[in-house]
Amino acid sequence: MWLENADIVSGPLFRPVNRWDQVQAKPLNPGAINDLLKVLGDACQFDFVPDLSSHSFRRGLSTSAARERVDFELIKKQGGWKNDATVWEYIEEGQQLSNNASLVLMEKLDVLIDKDG
Repeated sequence: MWLENADIVSGPLFRPVNRWDQVQAKPLNPGAINDLLKVLGDACQFDFVPDLSSHSFRRGLSTSAARERVDFELIKKQGGWKNDATVWEYIEEGQQLSNNASLVLMEKLDVLIDKDG
């Protein structure tokens, strides 16, 4: 809906709106995105609002894209990273929650309990 209403067909998704309610072609700056995230986080009553930042999107992009098996070079390009090690660090941190030996064991234990219960 935003893309249609703002008449956006290419370029940045998040853009400033001037005082005449005209959507600008340039991207929002990171500070404006951080402010917006904090307002939205407060409205949602998140307890982690102080930790929200535009950087969260970049980290989340790397994790989600890797989970969907997107090509590493494409992830790196989209995130604007020059250093492979940085991208791998973000991907590996994100995978710790899903690729976790304890989680696998707990799931197997759940199955055993359900069989016996």
